[in-house]
Amino acid sequence: MGFLDKFDAILLDMGDTFMFECDRFSELEDFGKTYRNHGGNLLSNLQVESIIVQVFNQMGNDYNNPEYYESFPSLKSYIVKIINENSLPISEIDLLEQVFTKHEIGIIPNTYAAAISQLRKTHKLGVVSNIWCKSEFCLQEFHRVGIRDLFETIIFSSDYGIIKPSPLIFQKAIENIGVNKSKIVFIGDNLLFDIAGSKAVGLSAIWINSNNQPLSPTIPTPDLVIQDLRNLLENE
Repeated sequence: MGFLDKFDAILLDMGDTFMFECDRFSELEDFGKTYRNHGGNLLSNLQVESIIVQVFNQMGNDYNNPEYYESFPSLKSYIVKIINENSLPISEIDLLEQVFTKHEIGIIPNTYAAAISQLRKTHKLGVVSNIWCKSEFCLQEFHRVGIRDLFETIIFSSDYGIIKPSPLIFQKAIENIGVNKSKIVFIGDNLLFDIAGSKAVGLSAIWINSNNQPLSPTIPTPDLVIQDLRNLLENE
């Protein structure tokens, strides 16, 4: 009996689980070029870079603050705040949101789309993912690789203002997928947000440990550790 045979449903994290090259916000990125590629011309490259970096840093700080787990502000609200503080044109708010989104969203490789298709043959599937951009842009990538309709439920944090590890976001997925939580396993790469979060609501959990990181003594032990989502199929 394979490990997955004990379950009727699988909930998946997205970033670094089956979508990769996400969160491209390093100093090597050309945010000004992205802005101009989207038709922007009112702001200088330096202004665009400053805004995007400030937004990323502020959101990152709040993301790691438990006070925001169940009241996480929208990406747009961070951009609006910086635009207003610097008396910059409000006409650029939506465009800057597109720039940020372009650098946040990664790609879903075909081999991972195939793995998800294989898992769907035996289990109900769902997604529970923390994202900062609007969910519609992630769904475009789901459609591109043909996996959108494979999921019973897709819960993106930006639709609710709630982020993992809050139990509320996991409970929403459990309700939507319609399976007893004892028959659901969560798969993700982050010990705090994915493993501790899912275990706290009574789910089994598989940790994707691609970098051979040590387990944390403060985090509940995952039920299974793998290096890659595709390895899970090999283990069956």
